[in-house]
Amino acid sequence: MGPDNVALELYTLREQTREDFPGALRAVAEAGYKAVEFAGYGKHTPQELRSLLDDLGIKAISAHVPYQRFEQEFDKVIEELHTLGCEYAVVPYTSEELRNSPEAVKRLAETFNRWGERCATEGLRFGYHNHAFEFEPLGEETMYDLLAAQTDPAFVDLQIDVYWVMYAGLDPIELIRRHSGRVPTLHAKEMSNKPDRSDTTVGDGITPWPQLIAAANASGTQWLIVEQEDDPANAYRDIKRSLENLRHLISMSLGS
Repeated sequence: MGPDNVALELYTLREQTREDFPGALRAVAEAGYKAVEFAGYGKHTPQELRSLLDDLGIKAISAHVPYQRFEQEFDKVIEELHTLGCEYAVVPYTSEELRNSPEAVKRLAETFNRWGERCATEGLRFGYHNHAFEFEPLGEETMYDLLAAQTDPAFVDLQIDVYWVMYAGLDPIELIRRHSGRVPTLHAKEMSNKPDRSDTTVGDGITPWPQLIAAANASGTQWLIVEQEDDPANAYRDIKRSLENLRHLISMSLGS
């Protein structure tokens, strides 16, 4: 994983893409990004977006796809991801009824295993993205531990969001190491030092990036994906600063 292996989660620019998706993508390219992760396509078709990405020299590495879309229109989702050129398909959230008991999580894991195997036959990696609720007690364990244990590493990746792991009071470095080989993409989201624990630009908060990047590299992570969930005052300025800071941190970790 080198300095160019940094993507932007387009949810960061949800207001901007809602108003002008092509203009937002052009600004992403101008900020220096060579890769993105989608979180919806706005009013555009995947074909239209792929054409624009190609013109801008941007690669779509991944997409967040709601659980319900996988459940109701799996084949269409796969077709869209192929059109965009994605390598990874990620469920970003699960509703409470799908995870409110160990039995529910077992059923969820079985579903993810099936979807992951189907994705693999299509040349895609399937994964799940965490928030903080997965780390709350559920019986004698947590939803996250149950899901990780009951999904097949051959078919189900874990897209760890370091901010939400820290928000839950856990160590993201330890979690990355524990699930080595299952974290090809990692959400690089920075926790600020403010009392509300809001997020901020990468490198300007309290996340231990040097140690975290080293752990990610050792665990086989291929991509760091910048995301800023709290509405930034100047989104385009912030995504540029996060990219510059993260590239510098990666270069330092590589000794270059």
